[in-house]
Amino acid sequence: MLISYKWLQEILGSDPGVDAVTSALGRGGLEVDRVTHVGAALRSVVLASVVATRPHPSKKGLTLVRVDAAGAGEGVEVVCGAQNVPAPGAGALVCYAPVGAQVLDRAGALVTLTEKAVAGVTSAGMLCAEDELGLGSSHEGLLLVEGGRPGQSLLDWEPRLEDWIIELSVTPNRPDALGHLGVARDVAAVLGVPFEPPAVAAPSRDIARAAQASVEVRDGARCPRYAGQVIEGVRVGPSPLWARVRLGRLGVRPITNIVDATNLVMLERGQPLHAFDLDALRLPVEIRMARPGEAFVALDGQKLTLNEDDLVIADAERVVALAGVIGGADSGVTATTRRVFLESAYFEPRGIRRSARRYGFHTEASHRFEREVDISGVPLSRDRGSALICELAGGGAAGEPIDAYVTPRDPRRLTLRLPRYQRIIGAEAPARTREILGTLGISIVAQLSDQLVVEVPAHRPDIVEEIDLIEEVARVAGYDKIPSRLPHVAAAPAGAKGDYRLRRRVRQICTGIGLHEAVTYSFLSPQELKAARYDSASLLRLLNPLSEEKSVMRPSLVPGLLTVAQRSQRYNVPRVRLFEVSQVFLPRQGEAAGAAGGAGGATTADGAGQPARVERPPVDEPTRLTVLLAGPRDSYLTRPEDVDFYDGKGVVEAVLAELAGNVAPAFDLEGEPPPWAHPRKGARVTLDGRPVGYVAELHPDVRDALEITSGAVVAELDLAAVAAAYRAPVAAKPSRFPAMRHDVALLLPLDVPAGQVIEVLRTTAGERCEKVELFDRYRGSELPAGTHSLGFALWFRSPERTLTDDEVDKWTKAAVDAAKARFGAQQR
Repeated sequence: MLISYKWLQEILGSDPGVDAVTSALGRGGLEVDRVTHVGAALRSVVLASVVATRPHPSKKGLTLVRVDAAGAGEGVEVVCGAQNVPAPGAGALVCYAPVGAQVLDRAGALVTLTEKAVAGVTSAGMLCAEDELGLGSSHEGLLLVEGGRPGQSLLDWEPRLEDWIIELSVTPNRPDALGHLGVARDVAAVLGVPFEPPAVAAPSRDIARAAQASVEVRDGARCPRYAGQVIEGVRVGPSPLWARVRLGRLGVRPITNIVDATNLVMLERGQPLHAFDLDALRLPVEIRMARPGEAFVALDGQKLTLNEDDLVIADAERVVALAGVIGGADSGVTATTRRVFLESAYFEPRGIRRSARRYGFHTEASHRFEREVDISGVPLSRDRGSALICELAGGGAAGEPIDAYVTPRDPRRLTLRLPRYQRIIGAEAPARTREILGTLGISIVAQLSDQLVVEVPAHRPDIVEEIDLIEEVARVAGYDKIPSRLPHVAAAPAGAKGDYRLRRRVRQICTGIGLHEAVTYSFLSPQELKAARYDSASLLRLLNPLSEEKSVMRPSLVPGLLTVAQRSQRYNVPRVRLFEVSQVFLPRQGEAAGAAGGAGGATTADGAGQPARVERPPVDEPTRLTVLLAGPRDSYLTRPEDVDFYDGKGVVEAVLAELAGNVAPAFDLEGEPPPWAHPRKGARVTLDGRPVGYVAELHPDVRDALEITSGAVVAELDLAAVAAAYRAPVAAKPSRFPAMRHDVALLLPLDVPAGQVIEVLRTTAGERCEKVELFDRYRGSELPAGTHSLGFALWFRSPERTLTDDEVDKWTKAAVDAAKARFGAQQR
């Protein structure tokens, strides 16, 4: 938002200084991005009258112009190439920049004038066009001035040509700051100076004419207030210099005096206005919803097919404006317009926002209507616009003004409790609290010793609760005035509880083994889930997603991590070692779902005042740990090899060794794998026979869909199931006697899992067997087809004595016999 300091000065009725104003804006919460001083170079430009002219002696198209810039009648001679040099004795004055003055060149850079010979004739300065003075973009001729005197500085003739443009960052909740009136009110409140909004003079009325435009509001919800005024006898043309310059500096292109008047009111009061050519309308004017498929041609020439959700301004035959967004091409003000119908209205913000986004418009009007305008100021803005049009374009208001207030709104009343202010802010309410509220336009209707009952003005839609009033008083009084105190903090027991503590421990373990934590979105696109082979029918979809890419709640952390791996590979980072600890979202199944759908829903009040149940989908949100390994495994002085199932298995064992306590994980090849898992290169992870997760290489279809060319393995664990299976380690006194190791080699079929063999050996070798380890695997042509040789180490120890070889041989034989009977093993 661009703000003119001179305009603020006019509204405030005083000159606090640019520095004081920018400081007040910053302290009041309106961030100042930049301040630009404009027009200072115009101090040396003076008004001059033309004394005489003659053609250039040698250069066709140039004129030698003698001007009087001091009122003495003599003057100086300058070379001029413009075609609109006024005749000597004419009333118009020209803008003369003498030697030493600064003007703008064609590139917009300031240059200092010197005496210069043009085709052999010395020019003592120059006569200036608008663009050379930085007052506009026109270079068609000289800037001619009426009403000044020769020798008068251009800034003395029109002080508003020098200004300071303040660029503000206005947050969406402050629509009042989208006009100079609202910004001036804030400045006055922060500076503590009296503020009285400028009075709005009624427009001049043409009593001889009684033209009236009939208006019918068909949708009071979308347009609760609509005001208008007929103005007759206007003359369309350019606006005065000050108006064109002010608009241009504030980022609005000057068009004609009537359109410029509406834009000046919008920048002053934050209320967009629209001027129709009354002769182009077929009365009555209707404010209604568009009919499905209704055609409309916008001011910029776009041909639109309207939606039934669009609010429009229409006459008896056609749509003439998309309400609050843009006017129509065939009803706007033109050079031949003599009668104007001026519109001032309040439109429901959300409907305007939908229409503007639907057709890709972002106009100055829609920007303000989307954020909500002052409904109480609609007629004032109408009168201000009417008076300004009469001032700039002539004419007079005809007939009675229109104000269709079809859905009146009562002022919002709030109570500000001063003790609560102290509890929230940490300091007593300032002595000038009542003055602050009054300056902001918040009227006090009742006051007690410790509370104030106030009415919130319609131009502050952001103040809806008592806490908003507290914030207003605190920000205007100054956050720097709040005393600094150390808060009283009660001691709390150290450490975290529950799920958070488990997550923190998991993160410590995973980072300790060299993994990097990832944080992915809780929402996924259907394409990501399809690539991971998830069935879309069983997914939880959002009713109102921000986009299709984030429309489904994730049933697993795997798709998000796969997207990260895919992106890493595209950036030539093939080695991926990631983990994520977070929740997933699953539809609740069975009886639990029915119970949750009944008793777990929220309640609201129905039309009869009875509580009505709002059904919410029952959802389970288990916490998962997912690990993704991709690319080559760590290797030194050897050829790199991609990770495989065993790398993932090792990570799972390392994590569960810390999380499961005294329970050793087992890997079961049976069971249905997850959709992303390779059907033959994965295993279900169990603790004490209960499944807690799955580890597997990626399914080939998933790798193809994501174009992942390197090996990848994924492990997914349910942390609640892991925590439930935890068994605390039991401390035991270590034996002082040595352990005895006995190695056996067994010839086994290839389809016999080594883990099952280890379990049989361990359970049948007797209570003195501490552990069984697989240390060797051998395949060779001398072995029978379909077999391999596995080497196992059995460790035995007694806490009372040293074991004998005979005892160990006996226990080992019993274990081997059990393996022979169970798997058909042969001892080698």
